[in-house]
Amino acid sequence: MLAGDLVRLSFEALKAHKLRTFLTVFGIIIGVTSVIAIVSIVVGMNVKVTGLINQMGSSTFVVSKMGVEEHSSYEAWRKARKRKDFKMRDLNALRESCDHCKEVGGRTMTFRPVKYASEKIRSVPIVGATANLLRITDFEIGQGRGHNNFEDDHFVQVTILGASVADELFKNLDPIGKTVRIGSHKYEVIGIAEPRGSILGEDLDNFVIIPITTLLKNFGSHRSINILVKAQSEETIEEAVGQTRAIMRARRNVSFSEEDNFAITTSDDWLELYESVTGTIQIVAIAIPLIALVVAGIVVMNIMMVSVTERTREIGIRKSLGAMKRHIMLQFLTETMIMSLFGGAVGIGLGILAAKLLSDAGDLPFVISEVAILGGVFISTGIGLFFGVYPAYKGASLDPVDAMRFE
Repeated sequence: MLAGDLVRLSFEALKAHKLRTFLTVFGIIIGVTSVIAIVSIVVGMNVKVTGLINQMGSSTFVVSKMGVEEHSSYEAWRKARKRKDFKMRDLNALRESCDHCKEVGGRTMTFRPVKYASEKIRSVPIVGATANLLRITDFEIGQGRGHNNFEDDHFVQVTILGASVADELFKNLDPIGKTVRIGSHKYEVIGIAEPRGSILGEDLDNFVIIPITTLLKNFGSHRSINILVKAQSEETIEEAVGQTRAIMRARRNVSFSEEDNFAITTSDDWLELYESVTGTIQIVAIAIPLIALVVAGIVVMNIMMVSVTERTREIGIRKSLGAMKRHIMLQFLTETMIMSLFGGAVGIGLGILAAKLLSDAGDLPFVISEVAILGGVFISTGIGLFFGVYPAYKGASLDPVDAMRFE
């Protein structure tokens, strides 16, 4: 039997049983669509989160009361809360003593309402930062400027608005030079941060930055600060971390035999935490549509078994006219492969569309995983081969005399 005749006969058989064909193809479409959409969303989220973490810079680390490990359990967090706070004097001491540190800055945060004219936003994150924040991290100003050392040293009340805060307060007005009220204090707007978007509905542009000295003066100096350190280079970050650890242990009177009563966190530490927290979730998220594909494969096999039963007389007649076992087997396999490949192709297209819609809804990068597409092709093909072999073999093995007697 020629390949063209085999394909033609397979299409005619599928066309004769439209509902059965549709149900088989539909199951494969759902499975492949789910795999591609979920894998693409997972990859997009990884790209987004990795980019946000890397904004800290590969040569930058943070010194704070609590780090990654202290967020791993409630007991560790509760114990770390009792540690001694970091103050501006610790920042200044590190700045003066650390030879391997290119930049030393600080950051702390509180929450206050922000108001302009009749517009008001409740409970906005107010970030107090040193003037060298832009040099330490990859934070960018989209419009205007950041505050300078003079404004830091003299408690000047100036502010940089996050993009969404600026949009909500000023609508179509230019915010630069205007005065906003943060809590009970007035601040001049000197800059607007470069928009960063959102992730899973969490607005990354909902914040306000003011000089750290101004925040401590206006909202309380009792709070602990995080010290941001940029090493001389990416290659010397270990030396900078080691020197910083030695200086802070001495300042906090930590003896040789005691563990650090503070944390030093790099961008790699945050990436490891993200991977450990989301690793299992990602595996489960991808496994669910794969299970759906296995179920679709079982449906394919069952429907093909029904097809073999219904076409028993046809098989008997064809075998009595000279059709060989391999011809019968190839026809059933071809029918299965056609449905699987068609379902896989449609599933890939719908998966890409679903990934695009979900990425836009979650403000994630639209990333099409080549692995997911290739996986969709191989999975749909594999379903056709794996779950189509038994029904094809069953049909091809029928005795022609018994098959023609079948009612």
